[in-house]
Amino acid sequence: MFRSTRKFLAAAAGAALIALVIVLPTTASAQKRDMDCANFSSQKSAQIFFLKHGGPRYDPDRLDADHDGIACEDNPAPYFYGKRL
Repeated sequence: MFRSTRKFLAAAAGAALIALVIVLPTTASAQKRDMDCANFSSQKSAQIFFLKHGGPRYDPDRLDADHDGIACEDNPAPYFYGKRL
């Protein structure tokens, strides 16, 4: 009787662990924070983030309002107007 209970508990614990491994990464990515220009201390840091995350072809955070390839143009210095890293 005890052996079957142990096996059941071990199987349940294993299934729970597998469920956590599958669910946690998708939950974390689903909660990705939307970035705005106010989240960056400078235009340069916004531009680097913008380029690393798809800009200027892909701008999910809408950091390049006028679509010229330059993110957060009104943010303070230092500046970086490069369109490639």
